[in-house]
Amino acid sequence: MKYIISSLLSLFTRNEVQPEPGFRVNYAPFGHVQKFDGTVVACDQARGVLVAWPRGGADWLPKNHLSVIC
Repeated sequence: MKYIISSLLSLFTRNEVQPEPGFRVNYAPFGHVQKFDGTVVACDQARGVLVAWPRGGADWLPKNHLSVIC
């Protein structure tokens, strides 16, 4: 139950935490969630954050479009 509630809350809140490898994140550009429950694999200043998604492979994304799942 706690997992479901924290996942739902992460859809609406934007965390200013620097994503680090191992963090779980949602991809929410402009406040609209497009992908959810990804895992941060790597961080790079130039490219952004590499996130592996349960379905759909991995993407390099800007950190300001990610919401960290607590």
